[in-house]
Amino acid sequence: MNFPSNFPTKGPERYSKRVIETPFGPPVDEISLPAAPLALVVGQVRFPTELRLDDPGTVRSLHDQLRHDYPVLRRDEEISIEFGPGGPTPRTQWVWRMAGVDETGWVVSVSNGFLSVSARHYTSRADFLSRFRRALEALHGLLAPPLTDRLGIRYISRVEDDALLLELSSLLRAEVAGDLAAELGDGATRQRELVDALYRADEQSMLQARWGIVEPRLTYDLSIPPAQHRAFVLDVDVFSTSVSPFSPGELIDLSRRFAERQYRFFRWAVTDDYLRAFGGQP
Repeated sequence: MNFPSNFPTKGPERYSKRVIETPFGPPVDEISLPAAPLALVVGQVRFPTELRLDDPGTVRSLHDQLRHDYPVLRRDEEISIEFGPGGPTPRTQWVWRMAGVDETGWVVSVSNGFLSVSARHYTSRADFLSRFRRALEALHGLLAPPLTDRLGIRYISRVEDDALLLELSSLLRAEVAGDLAAELGDGATRQRELVDALYRADEQSMLQARWGIVEPRLTYDLSIPPAQHRAFVLDVDVFSTSVSPFSPGELIDLSRRFAERQYRFFRWAVTDDYLRAFGGQP
């Protein structure tokens, strides 16, 4: 990776005049990152069990509405872990995934309890929300689910470049860098250190933020493929578990607010050096 001639800077100069002083507040302007280290972006809505989605014919009808953008349809078996009074219990469900021909871009996933739109290569928030809206409208037009149980918008960034991992104190604001910026000495390397914070953003929503160093070929979340190298992860999930009517328009309006809230937290957590390292111009 080629770095700008002024990367990295030290001291307070690494914060721009437009520094975000608090993680919560009004939306902030987006800065394009052509080389953004995005590992995953996902919008997901959960709803009460819809047994009609266990019928391949129903899924075929849904796929017919989305086929133009997602011509490939596959069925996967997904295993999740549920934690209850009796301890962890594995749960298996079938998930249908719709994707493009190369299967490396956007994916629509649906089961009898959720629908999601996800990608590992991100173009813009507007494109993301537009795709999420089309999938929600298709599901609503076909089945009209009565309620939503959960809505979430999640962005995960993952930095694996060794040179950048040595500069976390310049790439992250001090409150986020914390112990990650501490010198270890004697040739030691930090293999794993993860912060997990949960915030109530307002009466309607929560924000869960996880950040830190993760080990190669291991993951803290089964929904995220592990990195092949030691990496810094910044994982921000804004969600609501309020039961509400299944209205695509209202869900997208709320998703937009969640995405804006996520982005403000991200901008608060990183410095201008982070933005420049991935092609941004703060």
